[in-house]
Amino acid sequence: MKKITVIGVGKLGLGLALLFEKGGFDVLGVDINQDYINQLNQKIYKTKEPQYEQLLINSSNFKATSNLEEGINHSDLIFIIVQTPNSGGHRFYDHSILSNLLNKINNFKVKNKDLIISCTVMPKYIDEVGEFLIKDCENTTLNYNPEFIAQGDIIKGYLNPDIILIGTKNNQLGEMLKNIYSTFLLNKPKYCILKPLEAEIVKISINGFITTKLSFANMISDYCNVIGADQNEVLDSIGSDSRIGNKYFRPGYSFGGPCFPRDTKALNLCLQKENIVADLLGATTKYNYEHIKFQAQELLDLNQDEYVIENICFKENSKVPIIEESAKLKIAEILIKNGKKVIIKDEIQLIQEVQKEYGKLFEYLIS
Repeated sequence: MKKITVIGVGKLGLGLALLFEKGGFDVLGVDINQDYINQLNQKIYKTKEPQYEQLLINSSNFKATSNLEEGINHSDLIFIIVQTPNSGGHRFYDHSILSNLLNKINNFKVKNKDLIISCTVMPKYIDEVGEFLIKDCENTTLNYNPEFIAQGDIIKGYLNPDIILIGTKNNQLGEMLKNIYSTFLLNKPKYCILKPLEAEIVKISINGFITTKLSFANMISDYCNVIGADQNEVLDSIGSDSRIGNKYFRPGYSFGGPCFPRDTKALNLCLQKENIVADLLGATTKYNYEHIKFQAQELLDLNQDEYVIENICFKENSKVPIIEESAKLKIAEILIKNGKKVIIKDEIQLIQEVQKEYGKLFEYLIS
């Protein structure tokens, strides 16, 4: 049985590791939290992420460890999915966790490995930083294979991707990854096998385009509301033009979550650094906030003393407790600033996340 190592089996990495196992591979996951590792190995881990628990229970060739050396020795194919959060500044993403990991791998002086970064990085990271950090690893490649998935629907995203993006200088590795993904995919995506730099650009550019499309749709939607047109009919008709498309083109809230806002800002920063005028992306981010203010004002115009805000996850109809850049919570803040009473109504795990960030600002009702 062929082996795969996944370093970082958190929110995203665990799903990928379990799908590799389902595809017929012997998978070893590596993480730093021993209590979490124990829950995975005992198959008692609980999560609101759809399908995770069932995949874990049904797995027979997946195990986890906190021993990095064990993970490295398990396989010559090593996926890396660690956090690269937004830190602002010159490189925007905080690569410190990833870079420290590559340093540790380099200290082992591994040989004949293919390292595959699956977390988001800034363009040029692999060529200018990553490859340097593993300079003592003989015949070892550093590659890029980011995923296009959203928390709250991770498995569905992994199983039905539009594209598989692979950044590598090794054509044989590209073909190997195609064969690996084919073991569990439910569709036939386009495989984009590029150089690492090109793949790094593609990753953040796709999200930058989607957010621009979302902001444009919200802008037209707001215009329709002001002049009395049916926003749904208008946007559906516009999106029916094949050059535009209906996906991500309908009335809704501003884009949020851990990826869309930061990737748009990151792409903006990349362009500005090379003296490319990036006003378009700046406007995308600006109108995202303007749309929040517009929707808040619509509620204020109702002239109510009390408002109930439900389903406050950044993603519609999700029970995963992620409220990062939640448009509804930003609207709720505006209502509070205007002297209104706001009740946040949701499931307990989401209520708890709001309370951690906002404390007693709102009143709470568990649904």
